[in-house]
Amino acid sequence: MTITQIIGLIVVLVVAALLGFLILRKSKKNDLTKWITLFIFVAIALTWIFSYGYFNGTEFTDYGMNQQGITDIPNLLYYSINFAGDKIIFLLALGALYAVLSKSNSYKSIVTSIAEKFKGKEIVFAIITSLLITIMASMLSQTFIVLIFVPFIISILLNMKLDKLTAFSVTFGSVLIGLLGVTYGGEGAYWFNYYTQTSATTAILYRLIVLVVSYILFNFFTVLHAKKVLQDKKLNEIDADPFKFENVDKNSKKWPLIVIFIVLLFLMILGYVSWESIFGITVFNKFHEWLLGLSIGDFAIFKVLFGTLAKDAAFGSWNLFHASILLVIISVIVALVSRIKLDELIDSYAEGFKKMGKPLALFVGTYMVMVAVYMSPFLPTITNAMFSGLKTFNPYLVSLDALIANIFHVDFGYTGYVVAGYFVNTYGSNVEVIHTIFSTMYGFVGLFVPTSSILLIGLSYLDIDYKTWIKYIWIFIIALLVILLILFTIMTYV
Repeated sequence: MTITQIIGLIVVLVVAALLGFLILRKSKKNDLTKWITLFIFVAIALTWIFSYGYFNGTEFTDYGMNQQGITDIPNLLYYSINFAGDKIIFLLALGALYAVLSKSNSYKSIVTSIAEKFKGKEIVFAIITSLLITIMASMLSQTFIVLIFVPFIISILLNMKLDKLTAFSVTFGSVLIGLLGVTYGGEGAYWFNYYTQTSATTAILYRLIVLVVSYILFNFFTVLHAKKVLQDKKLNEIDADPFKFENVDKNSKKWPLIVIFIVLLFLMILGYVSWESIFGITVFNKFHEWLLGLSIGDFAIFKVLFGTLAKDAAFGSWNLFHASILLVIISVIVALVSRIKLDELIDSYAEGFKKMGKPLALFVGTYMVMVAVYMSPFLPTITNAMFSGLKTFNPYLVSLDALIANIFHVDFGYTGYVVAGYFVNTYGSNVEVIHTIFSTMYGFVGLFVPTSSILLIGLSYLDIDYKTWIKYIWIFIIALLVILLILFTIMTYV
C-alpha cells in the first residue's frame, strides 16, 4: 500500500468508528437502517482509496481507480434489486403466506397447542428446534429456504412466554450457526467451490467440527438467557410477533394444516438437497425427465403446465423461484381450507407485503454494500498488498482477509471469485484450511456484522436493535473466534 492509501484508509476507518460509536450511544430507533447506511458509505469511500484489481490465478492486474459517487447510488440500488430479486420475491411470498395463516383458526390452534404442550419444557423445545434449523441451514442448497418455518417457530416461542432475543437466537441465530458450520449446502457454496476448484466434501470433517462446537456453545448462551427469561413470570413479548393473532378456537381441525406443513417440509428436503451433484443420486433427475416427457400426441402435458421453470425443477436443483410459487399455492390452499374469502385473502397478501417491508429494505441495503464493491473490486487490491511476496502460508492473515471480504460480500460465491481462488492457486498444499477459513468466516461475520442479510432480516423482523444483539452475543463471538483460530492453527501446523 502507498502512504496515500494508508492515510485514506485510516481516515475512513476513524470516521466510520466515530459514526458507529454515535449510533450505538444515541440511536433508539431505526439503528439498523443507520448501520447499513454507514457500511454503504464505507464501501463507496474505499473505492476512492483502492484501485480496481483482479486476480487471474496468481497473477494480479491493477485496472486503476474507479470511484463510486453520489450519482452511482441509484445504480447501486437498481443492481441490488436485480441481484437479490429471487430473494425479494421469496420474502414477499413468505410474508403473504403467514399473513394468511394468521387468519386461520387451525393455524392459531396449532401454535397455541404446541406452546401449551411444551409448557415446562421450553428449553427442550428451543434446543431441539435450534438443532433442526442448524442442520437444515448447513445442508440445504438455499439458505433462505430454512426461513419458511421461522415465523411459525417464533410464534410458538413467544406464546411460550420466551422473549424475542431467545426467539431470534433459536431461529435466525441457528440459521447463521448452520452457515458457520456449513457442510453440504449453504448460500453461495456452489459458486465458491466452482471458483476455487474445490467441492462440498473438501475439509468436510473440519467444517463438521465447527458446526458441532459452535452449535453447543451458542445454545449454551441461549439456554442461560432463556432460563432467566422464564423466571420472570410477568414477561410477555407476544406483541413482538409481526403475525400475532387473537381469538383462538381450540376446537378447530388441525390435521389439514399439519398435513400441509409435513408436505412442505418434505418438499424442502427433496428440492434443496443436492442429491446428484454431492451424493450421486440420479433417481430424481430421471423421474423429472420422465415426468416432463409425458405427452398426449405432441402435447407435453407437464412441461406446458409447469412452464419454463420446470426445465430445471428436478428435486435437488430447485431455486427460490420454485419455493415462491409453492408458498403462493399453499397460501391459496390454506385460504380454501380455512374458508377465507377472496377479499380477505387479497388483504392478507397486502398485509404480509407491508410487514416484510422493513426487513426487505435492509436486505437490499446489504446488497448495495456488495454491489459497490462489485462495481469497483478493491478487495483483490487489498489482498495483493497484504500477500504480495509472502511465500509462506499464514492462516491468521488469510483469516483477516476472509473476514474483510465477507464483511462486504453478502454473496459467498462472489468471495470465491474475487479472492479465495487466488489463495488456492498460491498455497496449493493448504486447500483444506483455506476452504475452512473462508466458509467459517462467512458465517462468523454473519453473526454480528450489520452487512449480514440474515442478521438484519431477523433483527428487523423482531424489532431488536443492533446494540441489544451485540450486548447479548459479544462473549460468544470472542470465544468462537479463539476456537476458530486454534482450529486453523492445528490444521496448518500440526
